[in-house]
Amino acid sequence: MNRINPLVVHGGNILATAKALGCAVNELIDLSSNLTPFGTMPGLEAALMAGLAEIRYLPESGSESLCALFAEKNGIAASQVLAGNGTTEFIYAVPAAFGCQRAMIVNPTYADYATACQWAGVAAEGFPLDPAAGFRLDLAALAAKLTGGELVFVCNPNNPTGVLTPPAAILDLARNKPDSLFLVDESYLPFTREESLLTLPLPENLLVLFSASKIYGIPGLRLGFLAGSAARIARLGERVKPWGVNRLAQLAGEYALRHGDAYCAEVVRFVESERPRVMAALAALPGVAPIDGAANFILSRLTGSVRAPELKSALLRERIMIRDCANFATLDDRYFRISLKDQATNDRALAAMRVFFGVAP
Repeated sequence: MNRINPLVVHGGNILATAKALGCAVNELIDLSSNLTPFGTMPGLEAALMAGLAEIRYLPESGSESLCALFAEKNGIAASQVLAGNGTTEFIYAVPAAFGCQRAMIVNPTYADYATACQWAGVAAEGFPLDPAAGFRLDLAALAAKLTGGELVFVCNPNNPTGVLTPPAAILDLARNKPDSLFLVDESYLPFTREESLLTLPLPENLLVLFSASKIYGIPGLRLGFLAGSAARIARLGERVKPWGVNRLAQLAGEYALRHGDAYCAEVVRFVESERPRVMAALAALPGVAPIDGAANFILSRLTGSVRAPELKSALLRERIMIRDCANFATLDDRYFRISLKDQATNDRALAAMRVFFGVAP
């Protein structure tokens, strides 16, 4: 029996996919989940093994050491940070915590934002991005829709489009709309050179999400952070359950924050060089129009007779997983998304696509 909310479909279901295909997990190429192309950060697994005995003790109930380290690294106070069981914990907690009258969700985007609002009984309205404008976020048009009392969800860079909005421009919007609360999901910002909103003075109506899963390659450990004003964080902290982060996730976060700068910089350099190369290869396929962006993944639109489920099934026969984006609000089955892996893996996936589309090697 499937106990997962049927309204929310995610990529990266690699364990179930391997079971369904009767193959080992390492036989699959997972381009459906937006993780670092280099796999788990070097040294992190060894650090976990070294600390494995600590699972016999209760973890810090509020991940105090981890929060203090995250705060120090980002130049904010520890009272401005919460650590949770992935950013998902906070996505679902925030709509219920602050009594917002309604939500405004920039679409297409991560489906859990809308589901979190539904669970909290907060009416959500979509703010659709224009495909003809490359899915760029028109902040002036968004501002015109805000009347006060809203919870505004912005993913930056956006998932699944990969489009980046300058964080300083989002900050200006939040300052100009003090009666609206903004939740900005920066899960994919570490794959770019843009400075986080955390490096800027945060107004009281701005909350920022950071995912350790994506950039450090530890999605199975479930670790994320929420930052904001001390007052907002204190109020939300009253609703956060104790021991929400397990000890191994705490150890992984502490190791990554202390030792991850060089690794993250290498990932950024790779994405900057590899994304244009893969974009060009996708654009050379008949009936494929990739969307320009800045993240570690690429959204493409199928312009011919082929639809994403057909492409997904064909590639799955080659043990390659992609994301059919039909369940993203405002998109349909003409859209698919792939995440970047190492160059050899990307080339294997591109070769399989060329075969599918009948392009000579």
